[in-house]
Amino acid sequence: MGEGTRWLRVRAVVSSWFPVLVAALAVLAVVGGWAAYTAHAAPGTTEAQSERAHWTVDGEFHHSAEVTRENPIFDVGTTLSNRSTYFTNAAPVLDGRYVATYGGVDASEATVDLDAALVVRSVGEDAVYWTDRRELEAATADVQAGESASVAFALNATRVAAREAEIRESLGETPGETETFVVVDATVEGTADGQPASLSLTHRLPVSVEGDAYTVGPAEAGSQSMTTTETVTVPNEYGPLWTAGGPLLFLAGVGGLAALGVGRRREAFALSAAERDLLAFRDERAEFDEWVVTARLPDSVRDRQRAEAASLADLVDFAIDSNTAVLEDPDSGTCYAVTDQLVVAYEPPEPATAAGEPTETGLFEAITEADGEQAGDESATSDSAEDAREETPRPQD
Repeated sequence: MGEGTRWLRVRAVVSSWFPVLVAALAVLAVVGGWAAYTAHAAPGTTEAQSERAHWTVDGEFHHSAEVTRENPIFDVGTTLSNRSTYFTNAAPVLDGRYVATYGGVDASEATVDLDAALVVRSVGEDAVYWTDRRELEAATADVQAGESASVAFALNATRVAAREAEIRESLGETPGETETFVVVDATVEGTADGQPASLSLTHRLPVSVEGDAYTVGPAEAGSQSMTTTETVTVPNEYGPLWTAGGPLLFLAGVGGLAALGVGRRREAFALSAAERDLLAFRDERAEFDEWVVTARLPDSVRDRQRAEAASLADLVDFAIDSNTAVLEDPDSGTCYAVTDQLVVAYEPPEPATAAGEPTETGLFEAITEADGEQAGDESATSDSAEDAREETPRPQD
């Protein structure tokens, strides 16, 4: 039963809640304007920590073993290089070298200290039970950017195995697992931003002797940079919800306020008495729908004495008291309550369509109609003035 009254209800809601809608749209415009301003005009700044790399030290291991004993596979004097496994009987001595390469855009002259040692120790999950450390070699070099410093070392796999066995024999059964590796402690003394700067790093080369073979690696090495941290000021960055949503909210708020202002000035939201009556009837019709039956009255009933009800609610009350139904004519929409002696009728209000009033087609029709009337009045006034000028007689020469 709400057909044709949807826009009337919208206008009624706008008219009743006009101050609330204005306040809500104003808040929307302010929030959107503030978001748009902060995102595009004045994003503001924040402090962030910036890490800068001045120079880098890259360490790596190289190793080889020369075949010194006769065997059917390798010729004596052959050098086996950078293998994962060497043979104790054929090439027992491992020759190694650790190379530290110094470089970087801001790299100036630096001093590199390298210390190589052989470490045998027993370790558990979270503990080191014993450690045997034997210094191998040490080296110091002054380097420029792109240059390298190195330290060479050599170890006999047979002697390493003997040292491990000697320690286990002297200590007995100890917890943990035994591990052996060559460790290189590197220290680089240079500068960063004109100030002295030092970088220390430790790299390892595991060595495991098992029977007549020993494995080397994989090496625990790599690069490390000398960095400094500084505080920098950077502009705030906002996501699309802020950068795009802010202007959209602002436009929606301002546009809504403008529409409300124009509609209020032209009284597009105010309902006429006929429109209010129509809405009231539609509400009552929906409320008493179960009491209303659609039917056409025969002429014999129409000829009975007739009374008019002031509202549909009054008609329904009469029908309930008279234990009868409310009949609605499908053609005219008139509602009846029929008794043996009397017919009580209610004529529903018609939609207001008078010129100059906002019709049910919407606000824009009312605004357009008002603009047309104003333009017509201006045109009529102009035509009347021109006619008056033409009818005024001119003086005779």
